[in-house]
Amino acid sequence: MRRLALALVAVATTACATRDRPYRFASPMLGMAHTPPPAFHAPPAPRADEPVANRHAAPIRVTSAPRIREASAAAAAAIADAPTAQPDARAALPAPHRATTPAPLPRTLGDLRSLVGVRDKRTSLLLAIEWTHAVGLAPEGFAGTTGEDLVAWAEASHRLADATDEPRPGDLLVFDAAQSDDAADLVAIVIARDDRGVTEMLYLGGGVIRRGFVDASRPHKRRDDAQRVVNTYLRHGKRWPAKGSHYLAGELLAHVIHLR
Repeated sequence: MRRLALALVAVATTACATRDRPYRFASPMLGMAHTPPPAFHAPPAPRADEPVANRHAAPIRVTSAPRIREASAAAAAAIADAPTAQPDARAALPAPHRATTPAPLPRTLGDLRSLVGVRDKRTSLLLAIEWTHAVGLAPEGFAGTTGEDLVAWAEASHRLADATDEPRPGDLLVFDAAQSDDAADLVAIVIARDDRGVTEMLYLGGGVIRRGFVDASRPHKRRDDAQRVVNTYLRHGKRWPAKGSHYLAGELLAHVIHLR
């Protein structure tokens, strides 16, 4: 009993000592574990004689409204008069694709390289025939519209050679299944032949004039030991190729047509 009385006296003394001072944490055993909330400072009440307009801390001003209306009217007038007051700056930029007449064709095989990157909506056959006319090597008597027609004309006129025959500058190269599953679906013109025996050609692939290389004696070789191109990747179809499809120019070359 004496110990219990001493414990009660100690608790009462502690409670009296801490009753008049703030505390942050109390013993959870006594059910008083909490943090006192911060003091709330209410804003001062407005005076009765103060005007209502002065009770706002930041009064709203509308003095700029006339200026906004004037600026909006000026901007609308500028937009309305823009086509006549100021010409379109884009019209002054160089735009070859807007030309109404096509650019003159080069007159030599070497000058045909300047056409690389030009877009054209015609077929590779029609474009290659146009190039032969430009350099003075037009196939006389040919009036076909497909690559197979060109092969038939070359065979009848004794100008058709195998893919392994050495091409000469100005000759036409016929490729099979380069853009589709059809034979003779791509025609190119020979520009030059280097000391490696690799033929440089110009052709239309994917609607763009391109420069490529081909060597039928090494049909599966992409580059040589010096990392120079031997055979160009020639497929330009939009569909997924079938298993076993060839891609290199030397693998797809079917015929050489001599025009000289």
